[in-house]
Amino acid sequence: MFFVILELGPSTFQIMSNLKVLATAILMRIFLRVKLNWLRWKALILLILGSVVTQMSSGELDRNRNSAKGYVLVFINCFASAAGGVISEKLLKGNALSAVDSIHWQNVQLYFFGLVFGLVGSWSTFGVDNERGMFDGFNSWAYFTVASLTTAGLLVSFILKYLDNFAKCFVAAVSIIFVAVIHAVMRDEVLHLNVVVGIALTCMALEQYNMPQFSESYEGEGNGKAVNV
Repeated sequence: MFFVILELGPSTFQIMSNLKVLATAILMRIFLRVKLNWLRWKALILLILGSVVTQMSSGELDRNRNSAKGYVLVFINCFASAAGGVISEKLLKGNALSAVDSIHWQNVQLYFFGLVFGLVGSWSTFGVDNERGMFDGFNSWAYFTVASLTTAGLLVSFILKYLDNFAKCFVAAVSIIFVAVIHAVMRDEVLHLNVVVGIALTCMALEQYNMPQFSESYEGEGNGKAVNV
């Protein structure tokens, strides 16, 4: 991610990162055999457009920092991020045994290695003799941020186990709009046109994706039964 920002700039990275929605759809087809009809593909494209339009404010694409390597890296980052979500969903509900396991036990299994590597990284960065420690400079807002990110990680697990990655994509898009609206309210500003258009596109995408007459089933790998998506 940091290499991409260095090559393309933060604005371009933020906008291009929305391609992870399409990467998620492709990887869901490969790993979970999810088949989407044309209307749901259109809904996902509308979702991407809604997110991009919402993020297109005064800071447009960093045109002076374009590079082929940067675009390659952002595509790799999108597919890597999507692969993490898809594989996590497969582990959470990919077979009959994982379907009945407690989500809390599954979270312990999924995050154990992340905890180990995080502790190793923290130790190598701060060291055992460092007087400051890893919490040096933390205030109440920093602890609140850590707690909110922790809660968000647990909520994502619930979404992946009981819904799917597409629901996570829609939640992420709605959160982008929510942040834009809160930002405008806190600054006592009128909503920009791009935010209004982004809200409209996201609502259209959500409505089209969930139209019941176009719902399509796919055959899950774990139990061989048709599952509605």
